[in-house]
Amino acid sequence: MPLDVNLLQLEGEIRAWPLVSERAFRLSLCHLERKGGTASGATRQVWDELVTYLRPRARGLSIEVLRQIRKECWFSALTRGSPLGRERLSLTDFLLYTMKDRLLFLGNQAALRSDARMPIEQQAARWRWLSLMLPPDLLIAAHAAHLCAEPVSDYVSLGASNLANFFEEAGVAQAHLHVGAAVPFEWLWTHLMSRVGRTRPHHSELSASGESPFGSTWEFLAWIVTAALARLTLAAFLKYAEAGRVSTFNDFGRFFPGLRGDAVTYRAALQALMRGEHPIHPLRVSMLLRHLGGVAPNAPLPMSLHDVRRFDPLSVWFPATHGALPETRLMTRGLRFLHQHPRDEDFARLFWQYLRVRNSTYRHLVHEPGTAGLDWFSVHFRRISALRGDLPQRSLTAAALALESRGPPLKSLEVRSSPWSHWHEIRSLVRDVASAPGPDGCEAERGLVIHFLKDRLPRGQGRLLYGDPRQRAHGCRFGSYFYERLRETLAIEKALRRHPELLVILRGIDVCNLEMSVPLWVFLPLLRRLRRASEAVSRALEPHGRIPPLQRTLHAGEDFRRLVEGLRFVHEPIEFNVLTVGDRVGHAISLGLRPERWAQSALWVEQPAEERLDDLLWELARYRNVEMPVEAARLEYIHGEIERLAHHIYGPALCARPPGEPQASRGSSAPSLEDLLLARRLRHDPDFLEALGYPFLRRENPFLRGKHHPRSDTAVWLTWLYLTDFGVYARGRMPEPVEVTDSEVRMLHQAQRFVRSVFSRLGITVEANPSSNMLVGDLPLEEHPVFRLQPLPGNEAPDGATVQVALGDDDPVTFASSLPDEFSHLFYTLIRKGVSTQDALSWLDQVRRNGLRSRFTLPGISVAPRGRPRRRPRQKEECMRARDLRFPKPRPREQEREDWLEEGE
Repeated sequence: MPLDVNLLQLEGEIRAWPLVSERAFRLSLCHLERKGGTASGATRQVWDELVTYLRPRARGLSIEVLRQIRKECWFSALTRGSPLGRERLSLTDFLLYTMKDRLLFLGNQAALRSDARMPIEQQAARWRWLSLMLPPDLLIAAHAAHLCAEPVSDYVSLGASNLANFFEEAGVAQAHLHVGAAVPFEWLWTHLMSRVGRTRPHHSELSASGESPFGSTWEFLAWIVTAALARLTLAAFLKYAEAGRVSTFNDFGRFFPGLRGDAVTYRAALQALMRGEHPIHPLRVSMLLRHLGGVAPNAPLPMSLHDVRRFDPLSVWFPATHGALPETRLMTRGLRFLHQHPRDEDFARLFWQYLRVRNSTYRHLVHEPGTAGLDWFSVHFRRISALRGDLPQRSLTAAALALESRGPPLKSLEVRSSPWSHWHEIRSLVRDVASAPGPDGCEAERGLVIHFLKDRLPRGQGRLLYGDPRQRAHGCRFGSYFYERLRETLAIEKALRRHPELLVILRGIDVCNLEMSVPLWVFLPLLRRLRRASEAVSRALEPHGRIPPLQRTLHAGEDFRRLVEGLRFVHEPIEFNVLTVGDRVGHAISLGLRPERWAQSALWVEQPAEERLDDLLWELARYRNVEMPVEAARLEYIHGEIERLAHHIYGPALCARPPGEPQASRGSSAPSLEDLLLARRLRHDPDFLEALGYPFLRRENPFLRGKHHPRSDTAVWLTWLYLTDFGVYARGRMPEPVEVTDSEVRMLHQAQRFVRSVFSRLGITVEANPSSNMLVGDLPLEEHPVFRLQPLPGNEAPDGATVQVALGDDDPVTFASSLPDEFSHLFYTLIRKGVSTQDALSWLDQVRRNGLRSRFTLPGISVAPRGRPRRRPRQKEECMRARDLRFPKPRPREQEREDWLEEGE
């Protein structure tokens, strides 16, 4: 058997397949069948599809082993030792048996069950992979139906039995959360089902997110709208059945007697869903939904999670102001009815088809295991906005507050969102974060971190890449991208200048998304501008209290082709004065990844020639600054590689001798090492870029205008060629095969030791996101770099000083997680590694304290409620003044220093 195969992942896939697969949907599968010990009938077709799906994911595992796993997952509920005849198992019994020994209800919480046969750490590992395949509220509903009880919640508290009281006193801080992905799926689905009849997403919006379930985006949209109709029908039938008014599901019209002329469309839509083919046009079904739901097309948007629950049509039949949503209560009642009435085939077909549409949507949003890389992650992330629809920012923040408060007390919440290009929109964004209602008893500090999204291609078809210097308006690399971000920067700056009090909530700037698509030098002028503007605002707010300027955090070292490239990405923000004391770095996997482990999987790596050259120049700069020891053979190899790559990239341009070329470069096809090192520094100098006139370089020439450094003509010309010459760009993007050698592995150890020492000296915190790294970086939790950056108690840090680590959940919907879940997953991972419970809790407590110390939010400052914002965002709003905020009293410098020393201890 292959050593690197994940059996728990395969088990989760097999167990969930009858409830999510497209073949099961087309066949309207309601039973699992086998004959003579093998799958038969429709079950056989579903199994064949599953084998095809698992073939590249099984990593060489034999089909016979997969059959044994299938036998345990699908047919273990059948009587053991029964004769090898025709056996049939309903999906209801299959699901109820699956959840029978997995969960238990503790008061108002659903928790994992453990016993001597299945310890809690093993149960948590199985649950982790199953929760990536199926929505947890469905499994909670199955457990409640098995107990003939009401569901107590919509989520599972993973640490309910082990970590319940661990963090109760001091609380936790959320260091890394993208608010657009912070709406739990059960709430997102409820909002979608409530609004799809009047504000359904267009199929073109769904098509912008890659592949869609059911083969096409139009059919996916049609089934979503039809699922909303089936949801109403199922709820009405169950309510009437409980009242004794109906007994079977063979006549749909009795549930909605006022259909009249719409009865034909109604029956046709539900019959199409029950067959799994030829859906009715979503526009016709939407009109029917508006008629049945009784909701006006201009209904107000939900401004809180309470509104999302209240606007749900099912809340009329399953009323509840707290606890499980009506959706979970619907699934519980449906499973209970099927268990009591197994012969009602029509209800079973519609119920399971509805759940397959719902489960397929869940799988569409959650990052698929095994698809590592930020490119794949961005595809999954873009899917959320199309289904989230018109959910306002205020509701997104409220959902984030509720999600992160599901475990230990939440003391600080930082949400991240993209900026707008107008200052009043920035003001509204900050106010929405400040005024969003939180759950009862939640008094967490709030902060907004605005992030600039990296991307390769502008929106629209047929446009050049951002990095292509042939841009018509700018004539340089990333000119149009920089200009777009500059407009957003000016909007933030203007909002702060007009309303300085926004700095209380607007606490940081981030750069994220496709890490390798846009280099760091593009953001340096923008980040410096925002830093200076926030410093001026901070000085203006001194009479009200100590309000620090904007802090910075960058996504770096998460996605890289070679490990040295990832280390360069992590160190460049410090090298060029972007990050200072108290700032943070997101992910930074390259800082803790074992060089030997990386080298085993990357013996030969294709890397763009210019990135390879920058890696070598970064390494050479470390040697010249006496920051890393160097071997003589390694240094000679680096000099030769730099000369070869520089000749390949810049040689033809230097030999062309265009007008204005400096004399220093004529007659030479390879620049010197000093010129290349200086050109790299000039590229990262905001003053130099401003002197060149960046980003409008089509008619600019530093040599014709005399704007160049008198003693560095060649370095300036190299920088100019890098920015504007298409030949340099094309040659620099050509793939360069690079072999990993033993000398490079030794160098990587030295480089990690150096960068870690810099992080430790400056107190820069790494924002760790275990579930994100497990799925995007394909890193098992047991081998997560966080355990090397901050070792367990009693262990020494390998390759250098300890790096401070804080915990976040990144994108809760995409990774099916939350901050309490992240703490629980790490705790159970340590227990599986053989760490004692005391040491595991001590390590987690240190991570918790790191998050509180490194938070950007302001202690002692809370936001006074301002009421519900206006419904029309374009109307003039009342300004948020300093009196709406409660500032702490200014403290003496001596007291601040004493508090700082106490925190350090």
